[in-house]
Amino acid sequence: MRKMNQTIKNYLLSLPYRVKLILVFSFLILLTATILGSITYYQFAKSSQNKTEEYQIQLADQINQHLNRYLKEMQIISLSPFYDQEVLDILKSHQTPSNGTSFPPAAERVPMWRYISSLIHMRNEIRGIHIMANDGTIFSNLGSNTVMLKVFETDNDWIKEIKQADGEWVLLPLHKPNYYLNKDTSVFSVARLIRDPSGHEPLGIIKIDLKQELINEIVSNSNIKSNIFILNKDNHFIYPNKEDKLIESSFLSEIENIKVNNYTNIPIDGTEYMMVYHQSTYSGVKTIMLTPRSSVFNEVNHLRKVIILVVIVGILVSFLLGFLLSKPLVGSIHTLRKAMGKVEKGNFAQRVTIHSNDEIGELGKGFNLMINEIDRLVSEVYKTSLREKEAEIRALQSQMNPHFLYNTLESINMLAITKGNLEVSDMVSSLGKLLRYTIDNSSKIITLDEELAFIRSYVAIQKVRIGENLQFCEEIDQSLNQVLLPKLVLQPFVENAIVHGIVQHGGHIFIRACEEKGILKITISDNGKGISELELIKLKRLIENQQQISSEKHNGIALSNVHERLQLLYGKPFGITVDGREQKGFSVTLTIPIQRMGEETRERNIGG
Repeated sequence: MRKMNQTIKNYLLSLPYRVKLILVFSFLILLTATILGSITYYQFAKSSQNKTEEYQIQLADQINQHLNRYLKEMQIISLSPFYDQEVLDILKSHQTPSNGTSFPPAAERVPMWRYISSLIHMRNEIRGIHIMANDGTIFSNLGSNTVMLKVFETDNDWIKEIKQADGEWVLLPLHKPNYYLNKDTSVFSVARLIRDPSGHEPLGIIKIDLKQELINEIVSNSNIKSNIFILNKDNHFIYPNKEDKLIESSFLSEIENIKVNNYTNIPIDGTEYMMVYHQSTYSGVKTIMLTPRSSVFNEVNHLRKVIILVVIVGILVSFLLGFLLSKPLVGSIHTLRKAMGKVEKGNFAQRVTIHSNDEIGELGKGFNLMINEIDRLVSEVYKTSLREKEAEIRALQSQMNPHFLYNTLESINMLAITKGNLEVSDMVSSLGKLLRYTIDNSSKIITLDEELAFIRSYVAIQKVRIGENLQFCEEIDQSLNQVLLPKLVLQPFVENAIVHGIVQHGGHIFIRACEEKGILKITISDNGKGISELELIKLKRLIENQQQISSEKHNGIALSNVHERLQLLYGKPFGITVDGREQKGFSVTLTIPIQRMGEETRERNIGG
């Protein structure tokens, strides 16, 4: 891929300037048209979708309101048997199931028929009202040639649901009751368990069967072209029948997932549908509308075609404008290019005639000034070369100064040995090692063994100054000797321990290094006068904030500098931590990742 991108880049750079100019015109028009078209298309599509969604949610709400109005009226009708003592007395006489198929006497059927007929008066949406006694007897407003009056089956699901409601009204989905002679009769119903108002014993069931045509009428009045589904709170269909319309499993599963969202998209048979959902807070009825997205976005798709056409026309116009306008612009550039070609061949007397004050004219003036400067620059090349040689000589001389210092110290060392002053000899040798270590800039990353050798030389000099009261111990795992770390990160802490911790009466300095899960931990501690808890808190805050100010007992500058350096090299998880108590000593712990010889480090990369 990188090679292909480089090839395309080289090809574009090799194109003539006029072609590039035409491509720029085309690209700008294409980019502008695409951005404006995309924004217009997106906003129009979003607006169209929102309007459709809002409109269909309102329609779904209207359908629910119309249906709730009927359901409220049916719910009120289902309460009427509780207020008619004659009905209750008749139901009380039919509590025990009887043998045979005897029908209730006319003395009971006629008053019950009149009572039920009064409830159904002027109610064309009601197919029938049925009051069912506990012994299986059915009292209905319909004739015996329509309803079987002795087919009360207690194992029906809808009967169990009514009894479980325990007196609350129940909305039953589309079902085919067994008491109709026409077994294909489908109704949805409002039903309730009838209880004795005095003793609360169940006396029977009142069931109001509503015609399916009621919902057909409500839906047809909405003038909606979408597919409409109406379900009860348990996601059972009230409209339409499952047999009337193919219901996809993906649609059913999507309904199960709907909670409170009013809008979603679902695929059915490879077609994307916009689903609008509204649930009634009164009855729990869910009205769902499915609209193909293609019908919603007809106008949007037309707009997209128009935008594409405009973009194509814009590109053609850009090619034409680029061809016409680029010719006078490119002419001056061609003249300048010819003059440059002659200069490349050594003709430094070449000049261009300037006819304009625009950028191309400025290039011509710059070209002429450049040619005038070439002669002067050529004449100065020799002088510049001489100055570079002189700088190299000065650099060599500056490198000789450290060697002169080392040789002088070596002479002093030999003189001290000759005189038998071994302490001076040791001190001069240690000082020489310190100078070589600090002045040597060849490597910014060294091994732990090299850093410890430097510490030993430093401590040797300090022992001459302080005496044998200064004790120095190491506990270093031999496997860590070749671990890499930044140069001069341990010496500042040893110096702090000597200067601020144990300078008055001597003491003990201890260095310990160990490895924990790929992390190198180095602890420098002393048994000096330590630090108070308040000063320790202040020092920790200074280190974390990397502020270069000093405390009274320990050098905050050195701690902050080393901590900042380690975090720059290895990242935020690494650095230093401090601990100590008053008269209990002070300790500093460094944590860095384990890296050994041959591995790359960040400082090497930085230092080049």
